[in-house]
Amino acid sequence: MSTVLVVGDGPLAFEVAELAQKAGHTVITFFDFTADLRIEPEAELRLFLEGLETSPDVAVEAVLANRGDKWGAVGELDAFLEPDRPLLTAALNASATEVASWVDYPGRVVGWAGLPPLEEATVVELMPAQQSDEASVETARAFWHSLGKEPVSVADTVGGVWPRIVVNLVNEAAFALTDRIASAEDIDLAMRLGTNYPRGPLAWGDLIGLDQVLGIVEALGEAYGPDVYRPAPLLRHLVFAGWTGRRVGRGFFSYTEQT
Repeated sequence: MSTVLVVGDGPLAFEVAELAQKAGHTVITFFDFTADLRIEPEAELRLFLEGLETSPDVAVEAVLANRGDKWGAVGELDAFLEPDRPLLTAALNASATEVASWVDYPGRVVGWAGLPPLEEATVVELMPAQQSDEASVETARAFWHSLGKEPVSVADTVGGVWPRIVVNLVNEAAFALTDRIASAEDIDLAMRLGTNYPRGPLAWGDLIGLDQVLGIVEALGEAYGPDVYRPAPLLRHLVFAGWTGRRVGRGFFSYTEQT
């Protein structure tokens, strides 16, 4: 098994780290993107990386809420990793090809996409960048196989397929809630019973993290136009309020236990 470094800012990163640990990998994590607002996140990450005694075999990046933070994290990881070590970037708020353009070793960058609950999924979308070298792609494929996931190759686009559709369901459900078409509970009930989804879109958004959903929708708007991908004002307001879902105890719904 290998040493895996996971860097992220929400539930998707937490799940990857947990799955890697269960698979027997040695896992190193950095999730503290808001630990000290006086320090730039990339500076905090740099200090963390400088303190590591082990050089990871694979780095997995899943910084989704803020593209600026993603850019900083990717730069720090590229400077830290050995040149032949792959960097697997969550291509949800930037394509893998764009991320590869940010680094000195673009061949190492391989995109991937998924959403919580990742443990329930049998697949992960694999999106090689235009610049990806074959060795990095094969290492990425082997890594996801080791976690029990089937890496399905899709074109390198912002958001991939499955995550792109799901976050837009969440966003559209937020518009419906704003328009008072139905209560949050009834919107989710209608979608679960009407489409046989495993969970309603609002509860799903709370599980993903509303800051993560907003970050992806904003990136889709930048890539494809805000007339098609426009975040619901309610989604923005909940994120501004810090009510980002299950992990903080409140989002579209309130939760008695924080996750």
